Amino acid sequence: MEKRDGKRKFQRGRKDGRMAEAEEIAQLEARLSAGAPAPGSNPLAHSLPLQNQQPSDGAALAPFVGAKLFQQLPLSERTKRGLTEAKFTHMTAIQRAALPHGLCGRDVLGAAKTGSGKTLAFLIPAVEKLFRMQWGAMDGVGALIISPTRELAVQIFEELRKVGKHHSLSGGLLIGGRKDVDSEKGRVNKLNILVCTPGRLLQHMDETPNFDCSQLQVLVLDEADRILDMGFANTLNAIVTQLPKQRQTLLFSATQTKSVKDLARLSLKDPEYLAVHAESAVATPARLQQTAMIVPLNEKMDTLWSFIKTHLQSKTLVFLSSCKQVKFVLESFKRLRPGVPLKCLHGRMKQTQRMVVFFKFCEEKHSVLFATDIAARGLDFPAVDWVVQVDCPEDVPSYIHRVGRTARYTSGGRSVIFLSPSEAKMIEELQAAKIPIKVIKPNRDKIQAVSGPLAGLLSKDPDLKYMAQRAFITYIRSIHIRGDKEIFDVTKLPLDEYSLSLGLPTTPRIRFLKKGMGTVSENVKLKHDDDAHTENDKDSDQSPFGTDEKVSVDLHGEKLLTKKRPVKEENEQEPKVEDSLGTRINKKKKLKINPNRPAGKRFVFDDEGNALPPLAAFSKGSSDEELLTKDPGVSLKEAAQERYQRLKLEMQKRDKEDKLLEKRRLQDKRNKKKQRSRPSENENGLNAEEDDLSNERLQSGLPAQKKYFADDSFDESDLEVEDREAKTNVHVHSLSLSAQESLALRMLNFKS
Repeated sequence: MEKRDGKRKFQRGRKDGRMAEAEEIAQLEARLSAGAPAPGSNPLAHSLPLQNQQPSDGAALAPFVGAKLFQQLPLSERTKRGLTEAKFTHMTAIQRAALPHGLCGRDVLGAAKTGSGKTLAFLIPAVEKLFRMQWGAMDGVGALIISPTRELAVQIFEELRKVGKHHSLSGGLLIGGRKDVDSEKGRVNKLNILVCTPGRLLQHMDETPNFDCSQLQVLVLDEADRILDMGFANTLNAIVTQLPKQRQTLLFSATQTKSVKDLARLSLKDPEYLAVHAESAVATPARLQQTAMIVPLNEKMDTLWSFIKTHLQSKTLVFLSSCKQVKFVLESFKRLRPGVPLKCLHGRMKQTQRMVVFFKFCEEKHSVLFATDIAARGLDFPAVDWVVQVDCPEDVPSYIHRVGRTARYTSGGRSVIFLSPSEAKMIEELQAAKIPIKVIKPNRDKIQAVSGPLAGLLSKDPDLKYMAQRAFITYIRSIHIRGDKEIFDVTKLPLDEYSLSLGLPTTPRIRFLKKGMGTVSENVKLKHDDDAHTENDKDSDQSPFGTDEKVSVDLHGEKLLTKKRPVKEENEQEPKVEDSLGTRINKKKKLKINPNRPAGKRFVFDDEGNALPPLAAFSKGSSDEELLTKDPGVSLKEAAQERYQRLKLEMQKRDKEDKLLEKRRLQDKRNKKKQRSRPSENENGLNAEEDDLSNERLQSGLPAQKKYFADDSFDESDLEVEDREAKTNVHVHSLSLSAQESLALRMLNFKS
C-alpha cells in the first residue's frame, strides 16, 4: 500500500513539474515576444537599473533590453541557477549586446575583444532555445557548436556543463585525437548538444549509421573567421550541406568576417552584426601593455633566452611559427636549464599530451609555454603575465589573437614582439589598426649569448642537430609562403648568421627556396624578353627576384610545389642566386661543355720524371710494337698470331708450375692434419712407417698409395684425392721390405 502511494506521489510530482515547466516556458515566450529588441538595434544603447532579483509576477513582461545582470534576462530558472553557482552575475559588453537578439532566435555575428566573454553569449541562447522547445533524448541533435581547435572545444564544453548543470539536456564532446570513435558512434545519436571540431564532426556524418542533423535548431561557429577561411573551407562546406536551412546561426570571433560569400554559405537571414568594440579607440584590451623590439634574426635566440632568464617569476606564453621550431627551442632550452618549468603545445602532439600540457600550464604560477598559433585563439590561460612573439605573425588579426591570451576580462597583461629589420613595417600596420604599440630597445647589458652553448649541444647530439636543421628550414618556409612580400622577404634574411645562432656549423640546404628562385628568375627573363624595347628593362635587370607584382605571386604560387623541372634551352645560363642564399651553402654545380674551350694537352714523362716531346712518346714503343715494326715484310696478322702463340706457351708453362705448387701445398696441409688427429697411432709406430712410405713414394716420383682401412681422420677431400691417384699402378718390387709387409697387412685387414 505504501509503495502504491509513493508511486502516485511520484507521478503527481512529475505531472506538477511538467505543468510548472510549461507555464514557465509560456511566460518566457511572452516576455521575449513583448520585449524583443528592434532588428538592427544595439542593446548597449539602452540601460536598465541594476536589480538583483528577477521581475515579480506583476512585472512578468518587464523589458530586458539593456540589462546588465543575468537575473534580468528572460532565462529559465535552471539556467539562472547554473550561472549563479558558477559565479556569473554581471554581463560583459558582448553579452549585453548579443543575448537579447540571440534569445529571440535571430542570427548573430558577434565581434568583441579577446577575453570579453563571447562563450556565454552563444551557449545561453542555444540551451534556452532547446529548453523552450522541450527537447529530449529522442529528438536527436539540436545544437552544434563548432570550434577550430581541440583545446578550445574542451574549454567550451566545460562552460556548457556549468550553464546547463540543472537541465535535462545531454551534451557531448567530439574532437580528434581519440581512439574511441566506435564508442562515440553508439552514443552520438542520443546527444542534444554537440561541441566538436570540424574534422571529427564530418567523420561521424560520413561513418556513423543513422547520425542525423536534419532537426538541428542552433548552429554556432566560435572563432568563425578561422573556420571560414581556406583551412576548413572544404570541411565546412560538406557539413553545411547536411544541415537544415531553417535554423539559428551564431558566429563569434575577435576578428569577425563580413564577407558576403562566407555568409551566403551559412544561409544567414538578416544577421545582427554586433561589434561592441568597433568604435573603441583601441582594438585590443585596454589593460594590455604592448611593446615591440627590432631584433636581428640572428639575435632572436639570445634575446629570448635572456628574457626567460630575467622573468623567472612570470607566467610566459611564447609564440613561434612552426612545430619544428617549438620542439627545438624546448629541447635545447631544457638542457640549458633556465630555472623555470618549460612546456610546449603544437599540433603534432597527441591529444592526451596536449590536454595534460594545457591543464598543467593553467595551474602553474611560474612557467613558460612555447606554442604555435594553435594556442592563439580562444584559449583562456589564467594569469598569463607575458605574451612573447618571437616570430612575426602573418597579419594583424593573428597578432590580436596572440596578445589576447593575456589581459583577460578585467585583468592586466603585457606583450612584446621581436621584429627583424625587414619586418619593421608591421609596426605601421598595427598602429593603423588602432593597436597602441610602443617600440623599445633591448637592454644590451642583460643579453646573454646562447649560440655557443647551443653549438656544443648540437655537436654532442645528432638528433638535436637534426631538429635544429628542421627548425631552420621550416622557419624559412613559413616566411616564404606568406603573401605580404614587403614584410616577409626571404632575400633580406641573414640565413648564414641565423643558422649560426641556432648552433649549426653550416647552413642547411634549402631546396624549395632554390626552386622558387629559379622559377622567379625565368619569369623575370620572359618579361624582359617581351618588353625589350620598353623602359622597364632596367628594372628587370636589377635583381633576379624582380619587383613586379606578378613575380611576387609566382614566388609563392602552386607551381613551386611541383617536382618537374622547367625545360631550359641549351645556351640558357643558370640563375645566379647563390649570393642571396648565403655563402656557406654547399652546392654541386652542373658541369657543362664549353665548345669554345681550347683542347687539352697530354704530357708523357720518362722514368726520370722528364716530360717527353709528343713525337718522342710515339717513337718509344713497347716490345710488342717492336715486334710489329722489326720486319717490315711481316704483316700485322702474322705478327699478332706469333705473339699469341708465344704468350700461350708461356701461360702453359706457368700453369704447370702453379699446379705443382698447389699440389704440394695441399699435400702438406693433409699431412699436418693427419699428425694432429692421430697422435695415439703414431706412438705404436704404425703411422710413422706409413708416413715414411708416403715420403719415399713422393721422393721417387710415384703417387701416394690409396688407403683401404677406416681412419678417424678420413674425410671426403682425402677420398677424392685418393680416387684420382688410384688409377696409377703400384710397383711392389720397388718398395722396401718393411713397406711391402705393411702393405700386405693392410690388405688383409681390408678383406676381413
